[in-house]
Amino acid sequence: MIHYRTLLNDKFLETYYLSLSINVRRSSLRLLRAATFAFITSFEFGPHATFSLTTGRRHYWKIIAGKNELLMKYMILPTFRRSTFYVIVIVLFTSLSVLFHFMQLFSNNRKYMAKWYNSTKTTWHYAKKAIQRQHFLPPVPTCPSQSDLKLVIIVCSAAQNFAARQAIRSTWGKESRWTKDTKTFFIIGRSSENVTDMFVHMEKAEYGDIIHYNLTDSYFNLTLKSVSLLKWVTNNCTNAKYVMKTDDDMFVNVPVILKTVYQLDIPHLLIGKLIVNARPIRDRSSKWYVPNDMYSDQFYPNYLSGTGYVMSQNAAVLLHNSSYFAPYISLEDVFITGICAKLENIKPKENGLFTYAKQRKTPCKYLYIATAHKMTPNDLYETWDMIHNTHFRCVVSFWNNIDLR
Repeated sequence: MIHYRTLLNDKFLETYYLSLSINVRRSSLRLLRAATFAFITSFEFGPHATFSLTTGRRHYWKIIAGKNELLMKYMILPTFRRSTFYVIVIVLFTSLSVLFHFMQLFSNNRKYMAKWYNSTKTTWHYAKKAIQRQHFLPPVPTCPSQSDLKLVIIVCSAAQNFAARQAIRSTWGKESRWTKDTKTFFIIGRSSENVTDMFVHMEKAEYGDIIHYNLTDSYFNLTLKSVSLLKWVTNNCTNAKYVMKTDDDMFVNVPVILKTVYQLDIPHLLIGKLIVNARPIRDRSSKWYVPNDMYSDQFYPNYLSGTGYVMSQNAAVLLHNSSYFAPYISLEDVFITGICAKLENIKPKENGLFTYAKQRKTPCKYLYIATAHKMTPNDLYETWDMIHNTHFRCVVSFWNNIDLR
């Protein structure tokens, strides 16, 4: 009986393996025929062909290697000790061969994976089609042409957050109070629901303040969203002296921010709530999970909280340029204000007026901070009414100096 298995083609290693086992009876004639058949087979399959001959009581094995030379082991006596020895040798040889094969295969796979990863882990690879070729959906808004535009505020918002955007337009985003100095826009991605996209188009036509970029809105696309934000600023809002990035669940005190940047007035300004010595989170269940392959260092570079930070126009240009070539990470604040800023030698600065915590509803406190986090639309309306109530006066007292967070 002849068991025959033909070529196994491994595309990575580009080698060919043939195993041929022949089970013959005790007849010497049959054994001779089997050996002759195996020898002839070696001419066709070359030096990598192996086969074994097995009889009822005796084991014959031979390897065809090199220049088709026939190496044969004759008449192995079926003693227990010798049989055990050869079984162990054959098992070890087979195990080592399999191990060597998989080591080579794994090594090649790692080389291919390393080559792929090194060539694709930059933001440019992920974003070039969506941002460079088809970055924004028309109509694309632009900043007012006046030269005295001091601050443009861009709010990152999800497509379905209509109420949050309307609350901002009705409160701190009102242009009637800061028309000559500031302008507020919302940057939104595409929704997975056609109905939501339809309402966004209607909202965009009504207010003209929506930057609509051609990527699906998701938490893991926030980095690409921030890159799109910088792209829009450098192309459509070059006359703004300062740029602020914030979220739609934030309270922003525009007068405080304007006063702060006027007082600083430094080149390559980048200020906000500074995060120092933060470690990457390796817990897969965490919202902020970052695998070691994406970021292997023990600590992040110092960065600003993504809830709200302000940069000068020249800093925005530099951060935008480096964002296409920096190692990609899905945390947008770490990526923009940490990794990209480090590449451009821009140091993010701490400013105590920026907060990323939810504040108590104490009107006097909101008069002296730049940002407050975790604000619902109702919170914005209530806070705005309290700090602009003509019958309310902030009295300097002991309680005003206490941190009420």
